[in-house]
Amino acid sequence: MKRVSVYLFRDNLASYLNEVTKTGETIIVEKYKKPIAIINPPKKKLVKKNNFERFFGFLKTKEKNETGEEFVNRVRRNANERKYMENLRKGIT
Repeated sequence: MKRVSVYLFRDNLASYLNEVTKTGETIIVEKYKKPIAIINPPKKKLVKKNNFERFFGFLKTKEKNETGEEFVNRVRRNANERKYMENLRKGIT
């Protein structure tokens, strides 16, 4: 474990973070010789490869051949809904 003052850590943040990821060594950040933070390397990979569908799954279309324009038209509000939302914003119920 390496101990470093908060001021040195602040001034050299990028190099200390690189050191933690490359060597796997823990760094203890101290202020007035009292530990205030512990910097550990990640235990596992932070990003999974198959997260694309998890984050963008809502963009899947019901029909496989639906174009972007057809998708927009399907989810776009009609005139009555737009008028209702405008009235809500104005405070008119």
